[in-house]
Amino acid sequence: MTNILQNQKKSNFLKPYKEQALKDIQISIEDWNKFQEKNFFYQIFSKQKRSNHWETSNFMSNLFHVHLRWSKKIIRSQTNIEKKEVLNVLMAMKNFYSKISVIKPDLSHPDIIKCFNLSAKDSNLKPKKIKFKDSIEINYYDPFNNVIGKETKKIEQKYYREKQVALKYIENSLDYIDQIDDKLSRFDLGKLEKPKILTYSKINSCYELKFLWCGEEIETYKNLKKIDVKKKLNQIKKRINYFNILRPNRVDSLTDKMYKCLLNNNTMNPSYLLKIKRKIYILKKNLKKIFSF
Repeated sequence: MTNILQNQKKSNFLKPYKEQALKDIQISIEDWNKFQEKNFFYQIFSKQKRSNHWETSNFMSNLFHVHLRWSKKIIRSQTNIEKKEVLNVLMAMKNFYSKISVIKPDLSHPDIIKCFNLSAKDSNLKPKKIKFKDSIEINYYDPFNNVIGKETKKIEQKYYREKQVALKYIENSLDYIDQIDDKLSRFDLGKLEKPKILTYSKINSCYELKFLWCGEEIETYKNLKKIDVKKKLNQIKKRINYFNILRPNRVDSLTDKMYKCLLNNNTMNPSYLLKIKRKIYILKKNLKKIFSF
């Protein structure tokens, strides 16, 4: 009888956490609606500029941070989203909480397993470990209703630009190999445009392939036979197409490199910032001299 009660407790341990999450999100929705009812000047000077799931980022630009919370902790956030999208996200979040099964939660969902493990830890239960395959594109229900913030939009736009460039390199390389395979083209081999990411060595009759991403060489594959080059090119192509900009699998080293390249291309160079600081310092110094007279 004791074992049965313990098993029931284990199977239902998520229930109070789900109920609390639904109460908290409802409070955040009500707080947002009250905040929206006030006039512009009241909103500026009001102390109520945040709730459990949302907070003001840049009021003058109508930007807000929205947080997915569970067990009093932030699971994930979208920063600097537009004001008109906030209620949409909060309602989607409420829907997300309501869909979580307390008996059999979908632990294949990256956000749900994080919620599950937080509750398991608080309840002194063993957390679940699940590995997600980065090579498979899965459309999970997004608690933010696929709304993204200002910075994420820039990274996403960068990804689509780099994706076009990288895929073009791959198609050129595949086309180059196909033309070499054609006996008629062998007579005009010197006239073929050599691909940027592929080089051929006559010494060992092998290829060297480079994975270029954001103008950087993030991986190199040496001593490949023709059949291996095609296989590797298609693997890279698949990885680029299935790269999830919203949920990059940063445990995977190559995916992490790709994501870091996208981030680096959307931030200022530290040396450039240093130069700006020096110029400001010199300007302040000169102004002090002028006003000292």
